[in-house]
Amino acid sequence: MPDRGAPDPIIAEARKRWMKCSEAEDPQRKRIIAAKKFRALDQWPAAIKLQREGAGSIAGQSPQPPRPCLVVDRLSQPVRQVSNTVKNADFGFDVMPVGQGADVETAEIFKGYLRRVQNQARGESPIEWAADGAIEGGIGWFRLRTDFVHQTWDGVPDEAVFDQELVMERIANNLTVYCDPSAVRPTRSDAQFMFVIEDMDRDEFERKYPDADLRGLEEFSSTGDMQGWVSDDVIRLAEYHRVIYQDRPFTWLTDGTILEGPAPKGADVRMSRVMRVPSVKIDLINAVQSLQKFEWAGSHIPLIPVMGEELNVDGKPVLRGIIELGMDAQRMVNYTYSGAIEIYALAGKKAPMIPGASIQNYKAIWDTRNIINYSYLPYDPWDDQGRALPQPTLDTTDAPIQASVALMQVSEEAIKASTSTGDASLGNTNPNERSGRALAELKSQSDLANSNYPDNVRRAYIYAAALMLEVIPKITRVGQILHILGMDDEPKQVMVGRPFKAGPNGVPEAAPEDVTPEVAKMKESLWNFYDLNNGTYNCTVTMGKATATRQQEGAAALGDLLPHLPPEMQAKIIPDYIKQLSFPGAQAIAEKLAPPTDGQPSPEQAAAMVAQLQEENAQLKQAAEGNTIKAQTTLQKAEQDNTAKVAVEQARIESSERIARENNETKLAVAELGALAKQLQDTLAMFAAERSRIGVQGHEVGMTAMGQEHERAMAEAGHARAMEQGDVQAAQSAEAAEAERAHQAEMQSEAQRAAAEQSAQRPAKP
Repeated sequence: MPDRGAPDPIIAEARKRWMKCSEAEDPQRKRIIAAKKFRALDQWPAAIKLQREGAGSIAGQSPQPPRPCLVVDRLSQPVRQVSNTVKNADFGFDVMPVGQGADVETAEIFKGYLRRVQNQARGESPIEWAADGAIEGGIGWFRLRTDFVHQTWDGVPDEAVFDQELVMERIANNLTVYCDPSAVRPTRSDAQFMFVIEDMDRDEFERKYPDADLRGLEEFSSTGDMQGWVSDDVIRLAEYHRVIYQDRPFTWLTDGTILEGPAPKGADVRMSRVMRVPSVKIDLINAVQSLQKFEWAGSHIPLIPVMGEELNVDGKPVLRGIIELGMDAQRMVNYTYSGAIEIYALAGKKAPMIPGASIQNYKAIWDTRNIINYSYLPYDPWDDQGRALPQPTLDTTDAPIQASVALMQVSEEAIKASTSTGDASLGNTNPNERSGRALAELKSQSDLANSNYPDNVRRAYIYAAALMLEVIPKITRVGQILHILGMDDEPKQVMVGRPFKAGPNGVPEAAPEDVTPEVAKMKESLWNFYDLNNGTYNCTVTMGKATATRQQEGAAALGDLLPHLPPEMQAKIIPDYIKQLSFPGAQAIAEKLAPPTDGQPSPEQAAAMVAQLQEENAQLKQAAEGNTIKAQTTLQKAEQDNTAKVAVEQARIESSERIARENNETKLAVAELGALAKQLQDTLAMFAAERSRIGVQGHEVGMTAMGQEHERAMAEAGHARAMEQGDVQAAQSAEAAEAERAHQAEMQSEAQRAAAEQSAQRPAKP
């Protein structure tokens, strides 16, 4: 505890900054409190409400009865409409690698971590609560903090005892946050200090902080200028967040060397700079001392605002929500409804103009005529002196209820105009707009008018994600197992900073020491490795509809599509369609309609399928007949149109084929001529051998055969020449004649050869 004679410099700084925040935010805080009270149905100004409460009789005045102060709340519905739009939206993180060393796989790990933090916070809904505060009064707050993963010792490894994780928390009262008034960014990321206050019961404070300087608090309560910090029953505590900077000089020499620190004497410097490295310190303080000290791992204060509508008036920020915009219109509604009721129900009945003496004897009847339906009202026509009294005259004018109703309608429209909420968004339908598409367009226009609120929530998500991406590597040790959420919120466990593989039940198992990160990063490796400290990552946030909303819209769209599908597709889709419906028994009905798991349809389904196939076959047959007739007609027309073209083309083709055939035949004839010449040579050789064997008689026969062969060869040569000259007809005739001569010559040669053989075998005469 610091010496009381020397004030703590942190406390002195905190007091000064506190007064600065308090003075700057006082007008804004008054508007927020007024909006909160107005939303809580405290909607009548205090002076008017006091006036309408009535008063007792005083000298010279009759008593004033109380008058109606109705609150017909038309402002909460537009506020809930916008607030529920944020609550039903699905904000999704998308992490992207942007720095050297970053990769897509590690980006998915960061994304899964952020989704898990978001999922764990759904119980408190910190961002949705902050958004509701922004819609209500212009600003709401939520925070980030670190917490230990394991809250019990049982079964926790020694190295995991100090494992930490990020959590998101809501700030229930947005007025407990005081921000640096010099901060101007929409996320207030440029704030140098902030306070989060908490009023604690004095007895609880003494129990929780027994070493606190209570004597100093007593002295401050009598002389301090920070109102509300100390009282007989309550002691105010504050988390004092402040950003401090450490200067780190860097020098770039002309030879390319970069030094951390000032340049050496005489060095040739190309460039130098001083980097201001921020860090966040947190002190839990009361009015006189610091009770605890913390340090945030990031470089920005982990308090995130969700803004409403932000204006800048003469250099000062002005924040407002829907409540402030609709206050006057809501008061108009309350005044008109209260006035109409007062005129119609609570005002006196039509008072007659009567002389008092005429009802003196019937006063009880006339005084109760407004609550008892008398069949007649008696009166005295003469006074006690016998003078005639005038007959009572009743007021026959009507109360101005029609004007009050018209004013009510005007006030109702004023609510819609001031909150930018149309009938379609409020569930009111216009008889002139019966189309569902038209109503959807009107609702879309109304949603667009208030789309700045969901967009501000998205911006707060992006800033919170940036803070978490900076802190996650700093609070995560090497080998720590992180619980993340994959696609469709599927839980998954990964180890960071060390190669691993998924073991039984998905629990990561660390790799042996010989498995290096480089080996684990290879494509064929069975190991995974994620280094959260390597590279830089950015985050974007997408805003879509909630899962339930998407399911309802999908079911509605599918229901509109089903009547337009073929029956066979309807049979396949209807079970899935029924599964998406939420009525009791939908799942059981879908299972009954679904085909059997063995792939065999039921008898009813089979009969329906047969009937359907028969109908389809008939339709296809009819369509095929129509297509055949159409094709025949088209073919006839094409044939008529192309007859000449076809004839010319056919003649050209036949001429080309004839020429090619004749050329081939000529080539074949030439080849045959060569073969005949060789055959002639062989024949001459054979005859020479035969002559030597059979003598002179055989010589004559051989000469005859040789002559015949010569004539045949000459004929073949003439045929070839005819073919070469292109006279196809003459060549064919010559070929036929030559074939006949060759046949006859061959038969004659055979006969002569046979005669020669017989002559050689006959014995010679003596």
